[in-house]
Amino acid sequence: MAAGHVQDFACFTDFDKELVCHWKVPTHVDCSKEFLIYYRKESHPLLNSVCVPENGKDRLCTCTIHPKYFVSSLTYILTLQFNGTDTWNYRVTPALVVKPRAPKNLAIEKAENGNFNLSWEESYSSSSMLSGQLVIYEVKYWRKQHPTEVSVKAINYQAKSFEIVASSLQRGYDYAASVRCKYLGYPAYWSEWSEEVEFFSDYQITAEDALRMAVPVACVLIMAVSIMCYFCFTKYVAYASQVLW
Repeated sequence: MAAGHVQDFACFTDFDKELVCHWKVPTHVDCSKEFLIYYRKESHPLLNSVCVPENGKDRLCTCTIHPKYFVSSLTYILTLQFNGTDTWNYRVTPALVVKPRAPKNLAIEKAENGNFNLSWEESYSSSSMLSGQLVIYEVKYWRKQHPTEVSVKAINYQAKSFEIVASSLQRGYDYAASVRCKYLGYPAYWSEWSEEVEFFSDYQITAEDALRMAVPVACVLIMAVSIMCYFCFTKYVAYASQVLW
């Protein structure tokens, strides 16, 4: 094995068009000159194909394989070659390393009640293996001026929309939102986060909101006044008792 040259070898697939394998290498390595991946279906031991890797970001060599089809039983045998020498073999079943494509066509609209309706579409056509499969989503949104303060909401049902309640946002700020997904039958990876959409929070406090906030405040004030009256009364009783004696 090419110790020192290959680290963190892993494969994942969109289970529709491509199987991607990558591994980390030193910064000086030219992936296309020093590595090759030979691959074959486990059921066809004599039919080898070759993938020439490319240098990617984060010091990764990346090899992209384009199978003609995907089925749950499909398994590949990969042989990694370094400078003409076979270094090691890797067995991968694409159905076990599915990283779905991110949702697409993310959009946001302001509703009549002042809330924001976020919607999106699945990134797979009706002919894909993943089309119609059970899928869950995560929505995240944040103030653009404070990108580390992120709200994340899980959607554990078959919906392609989410309502962001305006009263949960801070008025006068620009916000951004994004969505990712995972298929329950192929749970290895979440997708990447989708492209962002932006919106502006100009939420106005309504009379109903003011009433909802006023009720607990009034209750707290009543309790505080009651406690103060109680202490004043006990002090008065104690003082009166001392005077009478």
